[in-house]
Amino acid sequence: MEENKIFLRGFEPEDYILINQWRNDPEMQKLLSGNFRYVSLEMEREWVRQKMMNNTKEIYLSVCLNDESRRMVGYTSVNDIDYVSRCAHGGGVVIGDKQYRDGEIRHEVGRLIRELVFDHLNMNRFTAACLAEHKTSRIMIEACGFQLEGIKRQAVYKNGTYHDQFMFSLLREDYYRLLEEGQYSLRAFARQIEIVRKRLRNK
Repeated sequence: MEENKIFLRGFEPEDYILINQWRNDPEMQKLLSGNFRYVSLEMEREWVRQKMMNNTKEIYLSVCLNDESRRMVGYTSVNDIDYVSRCAHGGGVVIGDKQYRDGEIRHEVGRLIRELVFDHLNMNRFTAACLAEHKTSRIMIEACGFQLEGIKRQAVYKNGTYHDQFMFSLLREDYYRLLEEGQYSLRAFARQIEIVRKRLRNK
């Protein structure tokens, strides 16, 4: 089995420096559902500190290279964790280093996050969302086995316009079935991306 290119770890105090650079990058913010806001280094430092000290309802993780450098290239999160209904929401994946914005890295992050959600947190339902016009995000989400549940109309205000938001879910039973069928291998994931892309193009 090939060694992972990345690993996940909890936030460390110095992570705020890179996160602040990425958050203040307008090009990167175009890919996210939230509005662009300039954030000071001090505000970022406090935000990272808060995430480090509270991992009950949300878990923030740094995405790091699995080599000698162990360099942080992005971050991800699991939010709105409900231990009674056993539900959680994926906070998305931010790959700040442009050199590593390829499908293989995102595939590894997604695989590790699903393991965390279903194997370790024992969740039954994992949800995700993206803006309706973010076709690449939708393709990636559906290629991971998430099913479209509905559309929140004009749910997000961004850049002076209201945007529809697609809502998805992956159930525990579906996750383990896909895992057993080998659908989460990199090759199967790449094949599924093409299937979803073709289906959406023909709609």
